[in-house]
Amino acid sequence: MGHLWTRLFRHRDVRILLLGLDCAGKTTILYKLKLDELVTTIPTIGFNVETIQYRDISFTAWDIGSRDKIRPLFRHYYKGADAVVFVIDSKDHERLDELNYDVIKPAVAAEELAHSIFLFLANKMDLANTMTVDEITDKLGLKHLKHTWNVVPVSAVNGDGLYYALDWLASKLGSVQAKKALVVPVSNVPSEMPDHDETLEHGMDYCSRAYTAIKCLFLRTNRQDGQESS
Repeated sequence: MGHLWTRLFRHRDVRILLLGLDCAGKTTILYKLKLDELVTTIPTIGFNVETIQYRDISFTAWDIGSRDKIRPLFRHYYKGADAVVFVIDSKDHERLDELNYDVIKPAVAAEELAHSIFLFLANKMDLANTMTVDEITDKLGLKHLKHTWNVVPVSAVNGDGLYYALDWLASKLGSVQAKKALVVPVSNVPSEMPDHDETLEHGMDYCSRAYTAIKCLFLRTNRQDGQESS
């Protein structure tokens, strides 16, 4: 009984890095997930570290300041990172190459991150004239990555997509609860999303803002039962 109790309630601790260009929304996303609030932020100098408890996993998230003079120091944070979350400003067409060469390619080439999970958050999707997931994927050459990776469209302001992204990441890092949540069908995948394959797993969970996927499944089942009885 003691072993069963331990299996049910143990939490795995993982270390993740939040990387990207300045003003992409890394700190906003961090505190949206931590506090479920929209927090006014200023460009990070140094780093922010927060622990986010989610389902059966505990994330220690390092939000690294990303002004151009700081970027060469990213490599000092690579060691021990289970995953890297790259936050992309989907409206910033002009600096996508800068992001690729200064942030993404050094991480891809780093031996310390050879076995890390890569998650790309296409942020600011609540705004007009943003790049699509396909555009971002093609321009960054992500299909050539050997890492396990995914691109998820999100909005740090209203939270859209963030909990789906967290579920995907948690599932890849060993969360049983997150894997079960991802089994729930996704009903509002944007039309520009490409098909799934072994490494490219896009999607936006309509439950991500207010409910967990398990709660949504419960509500959907009750609704169907009510319709049948009537």
